[in-house]
Amino acid sequence: MKPTEFVRKVSETLLKNANAKNARAMEKYLLDQFAFIGLKKPIRAALCKPLFAELKPFITEKWILEAAPLLWAKKEREFHYVAIDLFLNNKRLITPASFKTLEKMIVTNSWWDSVDGISSNAIAPLVLKYPKVKKEMERFAKHKNMWLNRVAIIHQLLYKEKTDTEFLYKVCERHMHSEEFFIRKAIGWALRQYAKTNRKEVYAFVEKNKGKLSGLSYREALKHK
Repeated sequence: MKPTEFVRKVSETLLKNANAKNARAMEKYLLDQFAFIGLKKPIRAALCKPLFAELKPFITEKWILEAAPLLWAKKEREFHYVAIDLFLNNKRLITPASFKTLEKMIVTNSWWDSVDGISSNAIAPLVLKYPKVKKEMERFAKHKNMWLNRVAIIHQLLYKEKTDTEFLYKVCERHMHSEEFFIRKAIGWALRQYAKTNRKEVYAFVEKNKGKLSGLSYREALKHK
C-alpha cells in the first residue's frame, strides 16, 4: 500500500463516520484552532486499526516520512493525530532521519495536543535511543519558537532515572522568566514528573528558584508535595 492510498483510505473512513456534534465540542475544547471531524480517540483508533494492520508488509521509515506530511497537510485535526500514531506505532523504525519531518510537524498546525504528542511519542524515544540527537534539544531550548522550547522542556517526562538532570534544570532556568502559559506549565510539569524519581533534588531546585519561577510553574512543580 502506497502512502497516498493509505491517506485516501484514512480520509474515506474517518469522514464517513463524521459526528458534527462531537466536532463542535472538540473544536471549542481547542479554542477553535482547528476543524474536527468529530471522532474521539477510542473511535478514531478503532476505525484506523484495520488500516494500520494492512500496513505491516509495507511500513518503513521512508514510508512514514511520505505519509505523515500528507496527513499533516489536511485541515481536520484527526488526520494530524493519525500522523502522530504512525510514529507511535512504529517507534522501532524511527531514526534521526525522521527528525526534520518531526520538527516541521511541531512548528506547523501547532497547539499543545500535537506538540505534546510528537514530543512523547516520537522525539522522546528518538533522543533516548540516539544520544547524538540531544544536541537538537539544546537547539530547541534556544530557539525563538515557543513550541520547540516546550519540547525541549518536556521531552524527558518519562525518562525517570535516565533523565539528564543537568539539561532539565538548565532548560528550566533558561525559560523560567517566560510569560508564555504553555512554557510556564511545561516547566512545572517537567519538574513535577522528575520529582517522582528524585523528590528531594527537585524540591531543592524549586525552593532555590522560588523567586524566579512563575507562580504557575512553582505550583505545578509541587503539586504532589
